[in-house]
Amino acid sequence: MPSEKQIGHGVAAADDAHPKDIQMVNMKIQDEAGELAAQALMMGELDQESARKVRRKIDMRILPFLCITYALQFIDKTSLGYSSVYGIIPDNGLVGQQYSWASSIFYFGRFPVAKFLGVNIILWGAVLLTTAACSSFAGLASVRFILGMTEATISPGFVAVTGIWWTRQEQAGRSALWISFLGVGSFVGTLLAYGIGHIRGGLSTWKYIFLILGAMTVVWGVIFTLFVPDSPAHVSWLNENEKVVAIQRVVENKTGTKSRRFVKAQVVEAVTDPKIIVLGLISFVNAIASGGLAFGSLIIAGFGFDPLTTTLMNLPLSSVQVVSQLFCGFLASKVTNSRLHVATAAMIPPIIGTCLINQLDPSNKWGRLAGVWLLGSYPVGFMVILGLLSTNIAGSTKRSVASGWVFVCYCIGQIAGPQFFKSTEAPSYHGGIVAMLCGFILNLVLNQVLRILYVLENRKLDAFLQSKTEEELVELRKLSEQQGFEDITDHENVSLYLVSQLGTLLTRRKGYVPLCSVDINTEAFVMWYGGKLHECHPAIKPASYQTR
Repeated sequence: MPSEKQIGHGVAAADDAHPKDIQMVNMKIQDEAGELAAQALMMGELDQESARKVRRKIDMRILPFLCITYALQFIDKTSLGYSSVYGIIPDNGLVGQQYSWASSIFYFGRFPVAKFLGVNIILWGAVLLTTAACSSFAGLASVRFILGMTEATISPGFVAVTGIWWTRQEQAGRSALWISFLGVGSFVGTLLAYGIGHIRGGLSTWKYIFLILGAMTVVWGVIFTLFVPDSPAHVSWLNENEKVVAIQRVVENKTGTKSRRFVKAQVVEAVTDPKIIVLGLISFVNAIASGGLAFGSLIIAGFGFDPLTTTLMNLPLSSVQVVSQLFCGFLASKVTNSRLHVATAAMIPPIIGTCLINQLDPSNKWGRLAGVWLLGSYPVGFMVILGLLSTNIAGSTKRSVASGWVFVCYCIGQIAGPQFFKSTEAPSYHGGIVAMLCGFILNLVLNQVLRILYVLENRKLDAFLQSKTEEELVELRKLSEQQGFEDITDHENVSLYLVSQLGTLLTRRKGYVPLCSVDINTEAFVMWYGGKLHECHPAIKPASYQTR
């Protein structure tokens, strides 16, 4: 019998194997997709019709689960805010800063502790149900802590899922869509809270909020667990050829699908990368600002509205969240190198809003209420951070460390934010509003600092490319695709960075002048030359540090 050797995840080679098979074996595939990844790398050019069919299946089968779960998470997370105007504070004997701590303690438990998203959705629903039994600060704080633990996997888990299923061009739009469901969740949650406020039963109104939302979450968690697969290699609704196409699509990400290896060198690279450090700082200041929104209902109630009207007055804020996130996501995907500029611009309305809340006369409740509504564009900053985590960082361990750092910073910011809202300053909460203002301003500044870091890095890569021949550039592209499945980091992958740089350089050497950029929904980079439309050189593929 011919001898065999095992390489990576299940790719075997016999002594009399075909040269193409031997080439597959020589690839050090560390990706969980294993042999399918090797097949994808050897398939040649991706068939666009097959890719579109697979993408449609992925969009229909995966994206709705991400969107609905993210909306449900936001509703459940902010249920304390809804219940604050329905009696949870006096019923649990909360005094002084205890309501602030009840909001903050949720984020003590949010550090990433598990990746089993479906199971954690079920658990968080069960924990939410038990909130209705709380009658003291100690009980409420304990439940909120455990709730934070069970929800810890959602945002970082969704970043990973987006990177596994969609190409880099597609990730911005898909991420914008599921993140925009924060606003959808806020909108739906407000309507639910308003409807629940009319219940006249044997329990306090706030208890019905937790009982109804908890039951909904448990049911959804079961559905999520049953129907959402781990990766393209473990899915029943794609045939074997479609699985290869699904993996071949993400070959161009240069980041692979998923690897279980832990690499110490990648940890060192992550903690010393200034871009990752700044990503965490942006997450922190954004969370400080957003942490104060746990007091949104109390701030609005302080303007003189009754509980039911206060709940309804949250609807415009929710609408601003949905519209701003969808619009900014669309704009960032269509305007080249604009993502961090868009995130910067999104901080301007909240800055104006906090100034209106703090500076207008207390009698001008509608002007101050408009200020609250302007806060709705702040989640765009976090949306951009999640997108950059997915598109600009390669290496399974490095990406995990970077995601962990960003979400730890997010948790710390969410813990700190409510503490600026002193009960002695109610109902104006002057100190808390100022803290939010500072967070928005710092977010704006750090966005531009991060963009400068990316630009400087890309300039170094431009200089590197200038010394390469066209043949060498094509080989870099091929090597980069293979390295994406070898669990190589973005610093180690020789051409992870080379989107516009590689394309522009090759076309200039051919005498072509590129006049348009890559569209988010297409692979083609086209140029007008001699009165005809030409496809670009096959080496031109998405692979740079993206500032958009």
